[in-house]
Parts: sequence; structure tokens; C-alpha cells
Amino acid sequence: MNDLEFEQKIKTMLEDTRKGLATKDELKTVVADAVAEKLAEDQYKYLAEAEQQIKELKEANESLETQVRRLMSSRFSAIKTDGHYNGIWGNLEQAKNFGLYVIAHLLKNENAQKELNDLGIEERFLTKDGKITRAVTGTTITGGAALIPTEFIPQLIVLMESYGVFRRNAQEWPMASDSSVAAAQTSDVVVYAPGAGTEPTESSPGFKNIGLNARKMMTLTAIDSEVSEDLAIAIGEVVARSIVRAFSKKEDQIGFIGDGTSTYFGFTGLTQAILDVDPNDVTNIMSLHIQGTPGAWSAITIDDLLALPGMILDDADDGRDCKWYCNRNFYYTVIISKVLTLGGTNAEEARQTGWTPNPHLFARPVEFTNVMPRVKAAADHIPLLLGNLKQASLLGDRRALQIDQSREAYFKTDQLGIRGTERIAINNHGVGDKKDATNPQPGAVVALRADIA
Repeated sequence: MNDLEFEQKIKTMLEDTRKGLATKDELKTVVADAVAEKLAEDQYKYLAEAEQQIKELKEANESLETQVRRLMSSRFSAIKTDGHYNGIWGNLEQAKNFGLYVIAHLLKNENAQKELNDLGIEERFLTKDGKITRAVTGTTITGGAALIPTEFIPQLIVLMESYGVFRRNAQEWPMASDSSVAAAQTSDVVVYAPGAGTEPTESSPGFKNIGLNARKMMTLTAIDSEVSEDLAIAIGEVVARSIVRAFSKKEDQIGFIGDGTSTYFGFTGLTQAILDVDPNDVTNIMSLHIQGTPGAWSAITIDDLLALPGMILDDADDGRDCKWYCNRNFYYTVIISKVLTLGGTNAEEARQTGWTPNPHLFARPVEFTNVMPRVKAAADHIPLLLGNLKQASLLGDRRALQIDQSREAYFKTDQLGIRGTERIAINNHGVGDKKDATNPQPGAVVALRADIA
């Protein structure tokens, strides 16, 4: 029973009571039964969603214990080259210090805690009322979520940007609370040519307000409950990589393909935001080019690719932040094959950059993200974007990375669940207008829609 049906059922019974067709006792019975039914349905819905999230979290994370043991048994060969550290931290000492923090806080290891105190690394906690408090040396704070110490935050943010395509390219907006309003410029000041002795007319740039509502994201992985401070380097290396990769992948999914459902924390990604400009008529969307000849990806032509640079907002194509976004497989199986047939400088660009870490297409960088379609989907879809995410997308960040423990999830295997959480908000606002709008404007992001008809 949805909310509308529930409301209608109560209204009908109230009307019957007023007409004398039902007694007050019958009204009470019907209302009680309807409320009980609704609560049962809602409880099952939320329980099912929670179970699914836990299942996805467990499946998405590799066994941390296996990775740690592998690093230890190989004497850290996986993070060393020619004797030099090349792991995810700035140096081996940072990896060790973060590992000490994990072991000290989550496993309550006294030796690790002592080393942490000697290093002067301060523990901070987020209390239930949203305040940040610091632990006094030698004491433990209960009832608060542990914030990752400030010494580690800059490197973790750098890591998230290196793994996450959306975070690396979107405009970040610091949030002081879970709800915030950001401002995006919509127009410039006006230039006048006043006559001699005439004051110019004052003008101001135009702005629009963009709402940001942060949601909590969580990642879960496992660790042997008996690890000691001797494993600090391996723990620091693997835990940080696991948390960062999980968050970055989810941010990419939300930012690019989110459809507004609970799977994506209620956020709408770029592809869906473009389609939502006119859900009734995709041909009326200024930022969308539809594949000229319906069919498989092989039917996509060079004209389909060339159409996108001509559609994008002029200011967005700035020669710096304007980039192509697609799956690696789409780039190599579709784009490269089309561009090579052009010959000349375009083909030469593909040959020189296509197989390097920095591929280009029509003099604009290409960013690979595996959340975009890897192969032709069963329905019409968007496999390619061209856009300036600095102008089109906001990523609100509370910057309050937290880490905590959960013994229940891995109780049977005597492992400790490491739970990392962050609060972010995503708003893709620069996707343009309808073609029949009063003053239609193209978007800072445009898309190719594959028509499989």
C-alpha cells in the first residue's frame, strides 16, 4: 500500500462514518489495521534495503586480512620499487602511522596507542550532537564516531581525487552542515558605452542558488581481530586503499549515472540530469545529440562525435577543464576506429595519445570511468559525455571522514568490520535547457545518446 492508497483508505472510511454507513468502532478498527499494514510494509522495505546494502558492501570489498598477509609475506614488495616506497601514502612512515591509528582505535591495542601518543597524533571524535571533541591523552571517548586525524586527511583527499574521476573534475563546495546553498554564476556584468560626462549603468553578475543536502556514505571491510602493531604498515596501506577506492567508485556512480533512487542516495547523475531536462521528448533537449543512424555502436558515425563540441556552452569549452568522459572500451572500440579513418591531424592525435595515460580527442582530454556503459546496453543509453564539470557539477563535502568498528558483521569468522563513512552532496546543475524554452541555453555538459532502435 503506497502513501496515496493509505490516505484514500482513511478518507473513505471517515466519509462513510459521517454518512452513517460505518460506526466509530468500525472506523477505529479500519484505521488501526491500515496503520499496522503500512508500518509492516515500510519496515520490510527498509530492512530489505539495509540487507542489500550490507551484502553489496561485503561483496565489493576484498578480504583485508588476505591483502595484509600478502604484503607481509612479500616483505612489502608490492609497494616498493628498487627499494623505494611507492604505495598510496607519501612515505612508509605515513602508512605505518595510519596503521597504528587503526590498530589503536579499533582494536584497542595499548602498545599502538602509546606509539600514537608519542607521535603527537591527536584523536578527534564527532559527538551525537554534531560537535567535534578531542581525546585527552590516556583517555577514551565513548559514544562518538572517530574522525580520521587531521594529519591523514590531506593525503586521503588526494587519493580520492586520484581514484575518483567525478571528484577530481567537479567543483568542490565545503559544507559546514548537512544542508547548504551554493551559488553558480549564470551571467556576466553588462558592458556599456556611455557618452562623455555620463555615468555608466551599474550591473551585477547573475547567480542561481543550488541546494546541497549531504548524505552519509559507508564502506565496510574486514580485519583479523588479533592483529598487532607489528602489522601497522600493511594495515595502513590496505585499509586506506580499501576505503578510498570504495568511496571513489560510489561517488563516480552517483555523479555520472545516479538515477535519484536509494541506490544512489537520492542523487541524480549527469546522464539522468540531461534526460530529465525533458523526459517526455528527448529530441527537445539542447544538450543531447541522438545517434544519427539507429543500431549498434558500430552505427555511430564521426558526425555523431563531431556534433558534441558544437553543442556545448561556449564558456565551458575553455581548453582546460572541458573533457570527454566514457568507458575505456567505448573509446578504443568506437572512438579510435572512427577517428583513424579521418586521417590528418585527428588521426595523428589518436595515434600519439590514444595509447598513453593521457588520451585526447579533437584536442580535448579524455577521462575513462568504468561506471559509463562498457558495451551496448539493451535500451537507449548515454555512452559519451563532453563537459566542464567545474561549471556543471557541485560536490559538497563535509570533509568529516570517520572510521569505526563493527564486530557483528563478521562475528562468525572472528574478524572485525572496519566501517568508513563520509558525508557528501552532489548536484549536477549545468545541463542546459529545452530547445523550446523562452531563452534556451546549452549546457556545460553535452551527451551522445546511443539509439539502438
